[in-house]
Amino acid sequence: MSTRISHITYYVDIRSAYVQFLGCNFTCPWCIRRLTPWDHHLNNNELARLKFQGLLSMDEFLEIINYAITNYGLEEAVLGGEEPTIDPALPMIIRDLRNRKLRTRILTNAYEISGELLNELRQCINCETVVGIKTLDPNKHIKYTGKLLEPILRNIRRLIEDNVRVIFETVLIPGLNDVEDIEEIAKYLASIVRDPVLIIDPLIPKPGTPWRRPTQEELGGAMRRAGKYVRVITHETSGRPSRVIVLYPRPRYKLAK
Repeated sequence: MSTRISHITYYVDIRSAYVQFLGCNFTCPWCIRRLTPWDHHLNNNELARLKFQGLLSMDEFLEIINYAITNYGLEEAVLGGEEPTIDPALPMIIRDLRNRKLRTRILTNAYEISGELLNELRQCINCETVVGIKTLDPNKHIKYTGKLLEPILRNIRRLIEDNVRVIFETVLIPGLNDVEDIEEIAKYLASIVRDPVLIIDPLIPKPGTPWRRPTQEELGGAMRRAGKYVRVITHETSGRPSRVIVLYPRPRYKLAK
């Protein structure tokens, strides 16, 4: 069976593989994937060496995962990139990762959650679903993503009702998804789920778009205001980044036999 997996990197220090899927059902103009199809934590020399080598089959994907478990001590897989839920193989991928006792995190816009996928997430005690909320404004949502907001809110409720472990993420975008907007997202989450967690990420600007990166003061303000309703975290850190290894595609990369 084929997948939509196009790129896998491994974060050595945290023993985590980032599995990236190709294609998305949203058209967000600020998306970091519009800057590069590859993991943006890679250095420029590594990025220059990468060339698209096709989408992986399930057998090829599992061979790489088994290799990473044996040779690197892989403990976690993060499924993201563009949008993993558009891949019909996603339920099988989650099941095979669960069978290998790997922690699994799915990054999704939650627009498409099939019954089969929901069933796999329900059974996966080591799975965490991270739902990205772009905005709670229906008009802004359809303008910038090309999709209606209501299916996402409906699927969030389905995930919660089925006791799937869910946390949430949003991007602070001055002039589009501002501090006030993020406070409204936090209020909404507090009204539908007990002890919600919200990740707030600052925008990484894309050339040709009108939005800038928020200041540290703006990020701090968003975290304080949202923190009145939810537990807030951010990926902004000052510590040493993990070393990143490319598992796929990689020139002359050969799997251990």
